[in-house]
Amino acid sequence: MRLSLVLLFIGLVAGMAEPAIGFAQSAPAQVVQPTDVPLAQPRPGPAGLPCPTRFALPNVKLKDHSLFSFEGWYYLVSIRIDLSTPSSQGEQEFAYARTRDFCTWEKLGTPLRHGAPGDADETYVWAPHVINVDNTFYMYYTGVNPKIAQTIMLATSTNPADPQSWHKQGVVFRPHHPDAFYPGPTAWSDCRDPMVLVYNNRYYLFYTGANNNGPIIGVAMAENPVGPWYDLGATYQATEPGRMPESPFIIEYNGLFYLFYNASGTTGNGTRLRWAVSPFGPWQPSVAFQLGWAHEFYRDQTGLLSSYIIGNGLAIGVERVRWQQSGMLALPQIGVQTYLPMINR
Repeated sequence: MRLSLVLLFIGLVAGMAEPAIGFAQSAPAQVVQPTDVPLAQPRPGPAGLPCPTRFALPNVKLKDHSLFSFEGWYYLVSIRIDLSTPSSQGEQEFAYARTRDFCTWEKLGTPLRHGAPGDADETYVWAPHVINVDNTFYMYYTGVNPKIAQTIMLATSTNPADPQSWHKQGVVFRPHHPDAFYPGPTAWSDCRDPMVLVYNNRYYLFYTGANNNGPIIGVAMAENPVGPWYDLGATYQATEPGRMPESPFIIEYNGLFYLFYNASGTTGNGTRLRWAVSPFGPWQPSVAFQLGWAHEFYRDQTGLLSSYIIGNGLAIGVERVRWQQSGMLALPQIGVQTYLPMINR
């Protein structure tokens, strides 16, 4: 028996090809440009984001990013595209900023730039993702060469307050499961948007890639955060050829796992969410919703924070995630959106 997805939202538009989340219009969060000077010491980390200020930079487009904390500060690191430079020179370094309270942002120097000729990240650096293991910070990112061959690379730091403290460790992963479609360094090769989940004392690297059946979210396993990584193949196989499931992120709540990703294609783009009883699927049918894209999550002492891109890279918003229990499912809320995925049987 198949139960269809049920969506609980405000202002449902009839006749949509795929369910979407609507949300009530409230006063927009303020967009404030960050300062270049050290900030006065404000209060400690937020309990409920009383004054969420979106992070933006003048004449800069922001994309995939990561949110983490260190010594009382929250840090954002993001793809940076300087709109005043030729498009071929975009995505060559990361933006970096921090805040204590999400009311005011302090801009920092770039922590990482593209590599030298011949390096795997010679042309672009994409999609940073940071985790903290025993006070060492691991920044996974996508390195791109002139042929748009992509690899997962790593930089590390023990003091991320200093942008210059990040040190590149080179390539840590290329797809190699038996069904992988990965031509290699001389052609466009999909392997991007890393996200690492610690589960049962192992590390699982989720990535956007491809196999012989089309686009996938793949997963690789390692015993420590630097690898070596063993490629397990697809955890999610896209059903539409050419629609890449980009920017994957998995969160766990009360024993269930929620997969966020951006469905990218010629039409019908947008953020999707699925859930499963395992971080490896099988994943229940997707829910589409409209609040941002390239969602990232960070768990602090208060709960779960969600960061996401606003518009076409205008800014990065941060909201605290709330949960509503409904039977076996907990319903995540970001901002004032609520969705209710249900089960295929």
